[in-house]
Amino acid sequence: MMDKILEEVKKERLRQNKKFGKQDHTPIEWIAILSEEVGEASREAVDHHFEYGLEELKLLGRTIVMDDIQDNRMRRYRKELIQVAAVAVQMVECLDRNEAGI
Repeated sequence: MMDKILEEVKKERLRQNKKFGKQDHTPIEWIAILSEEVGEASREAVDHHFEYGLEELKLLGRTIVMDDIQDNRMRRYRKELIQVAAVAVQMVECLDRNEAGI
């Protein structure tokens, strides 16, 4: 299982490189970027836990739609966690690259 997850993180890192190129940020900039990604994961977790926006559907008895929404939230939550991990890896890469003078 861990190998599959790490492969997903690697693919996300490659996607980020393709989209943004090599990124060299200061530690405070990296923390802000990482915090933004963590915030996106947090939003999905909170919305899932508290079922935000689903009260109306419950009143209408639309559990199938509600379940789909909750399933989608968990998929987005997982995707955001992969992005969090990829950014954290990139932060370490940047730190090592700058310490090596590359």
